[in-house]
Amino acid sequence: MKFSWKISISMLVISMLVMGLGGYALLDALFSSSWQRETRNAAEENRMLAYSFVAYWNTTVQEWQNFTDEEIQKTAEAMSQGMTDSGLTFRIYDGDGQPLYMEKQISYDQEKEKDIQKLIKAASGENRARELREENGTYELATMSSIQLGEKRTLYLESDRDVTTLFNDRADQYRIYRRWMLVVLFLELPVCYLMTVWLLKPLRRLSRAARRIAGGDMEVRARVESEDEVGRLTRDFNRMADHLEQQFTELQDTARRQEDFIGSFAHELKTPLTSMIGYADMLRSREMTEEERMDAANYIFKEGKRLEALSFKLLDLMVLRHQELAKRRVSTEWLAEEIRGILEPALEKQEIRLWVSVENRQVELEPDLMKTVLMNLLDNGRKAMEGSDREKRLTLLGRPEQGGYAFYVCDTGKGVPEAELSRITEAFYMVDKSRSRKQGGAGLGLSICAEIVKRHGGRLDFQSEEGKGTLVRVWLPEQTGEEKA
Repeated sequence: MKFSWKISISMLVISMLVMGLGGYALLDALFSSSWQRETRNAAEENRMLAYSFVAYWNTTVQEWQNFTDEEIQKTAEAMSQGMTDSGLTFRIYDGDGQPLYMEKQISYDQEKEKDIQKLIKAASGENRARELREENGTYELATMSSIQLGEKRTLYLESDRDVTTLFNDRADQYRIYRRWMLVVLFLELPVCYLMTVWLLKPLRRLSRAARRIAGGDMEVRARVESEDEVGRLTRDFNRMADHLEQQFTELQDTARRQEDFIGSFAHELKTPLTSMIGYADMLRSREMTEEERMDAANYIFKEGKRLEALSFKLLDLMVLRHQELAKRRVSTEWLAEEIRGILEPALEKQEIRLWVSVENRQVELEPDLMKTVLMNLLDNGRKAMEGSDREKRLTLLGRPEQGGYAFYVCDTGKGVPEAELSRITEAFYMVDKSRSRKQGGAGLGLSICAEIVKRHGGRLDFQSEEGKGTLVRVWLPEQTGEEKA
């Protein structure tokens, strides 16, 4: 069963229960009010008849002193003749429940006698007793009270009031109400269904969006049309879809990087191995001069060393991702001077000017690894300036920044295309592959740098413009400590 039908039927059942119980409670309250009114009227009629009987007794037969049944019957008959137009009927019983006078004949059997005796017992003293009687669809309310004739005799007067109309009206009201309930049922069901369909429309759109996302369309989003719970659910769904799309994109990028890594690694191995196999085959199968043999051996040695360096760099990259760093507090000025002392002689030979300006702070880091990062970045800048006719200048800056410390490495080299910036830290990725291989690179330097900075909890950011140079920012968190000379 569809959810819309479930809601419609549930709403219908609840509304019918509420209307049914409420309607029947209202009709019952109306009947109770009418019943109480009838009982009050019946009590008043009985009281009036009792007073009338006493009055007739006192004025008509006061010379009678024996209080015989005959005297009582004559008094009752006289009162009945005087009240012919009132429409009231009454009966008089003695203390044992035996009828002395019946204006309206009723069946008087043993069971009836027991009922009369119960009423007499309940009507003793100033009390009035009543009983509802039903016979052949007719309802009568019998009311009984006691009459004291002097000190010798107590009589009981019973009056009847026809309340058939009251019960017939209640039955008619119930019947009409049931009919209206059926009419409301047939009218409410389609209305509830249409309202449910309209209310569930956003959920159906949400379901369609979920199916499209499951089918691979990660860009689809559900439209938010309200500020209620469904609207909040839609916004949460869209946030989940954004997160899934981001993860999906990251997985695609990871898969692409893995494919590129495998392809690049295979290529890095294939090129030197092909040459090495070729030269080794020449040495094995051909007569060669001493000079040719030396050239072949040198090439095999050089390519072998390059493969060895490649394997060491890959090993360093794997170790970095799993080993715990032995960090300690290091002076940034000392670190910069160490790097200057190592690089400046080689840079001077290539007519490259190195400018260092570092604000001294005590920063928690692993000094050898951070030295590797900065030297690798400066060396990349040096390589980028080879063959350039512009002024060759490398800059190393350091300064505190909010929440940490940042090193900046800037060069005036060829720059990196903007489209390549997001990939330059990928393993084996090289912007200019021919130049990198010529300079002995394998595309692992920046990958190692990025991993080192990541293990320090920092960030590696790149800004570059083709033909003008590159700026690299190395940010390290939680810089503390006082300035030290």
